[in-house]
Amino acid sequence: MYKEITCARCGKILEFVKSGAVQLGRETMFMDRDYEKDFLPVDIYLCPECGEYHFIKCEPCKKEELIKCKWCCKMVDPTYPHCPNCGHDPKNW
Repeated sequence: MYKEITCARCGKILEFVKSGAVQLGRETMFMDRDYEKDFLPVDIYLCPECGEYHFIKCEPCKKEELIKCKWCCKMVDPTYPHCPNCGHDPKNW
């Protein structure tokens, strides 16, 4: 869920980049494992001042709290400033 966070290095307000997942454990080129166990969902933020990236563990959203992006058809948290998948502004949804 999008929230206002300050940079640990310089104290500036971070810009939300997108939601993603960090792979945990071994590396493989085959997706034959359980996604929930092997990946950690994160929100990725960037500091506009020092260029530091911050990976913040996502709070899971309930499915009824998500909305569907009209551009890419993915389910998105409505508090994000833009769709983390395609980048479109939710005000235009």
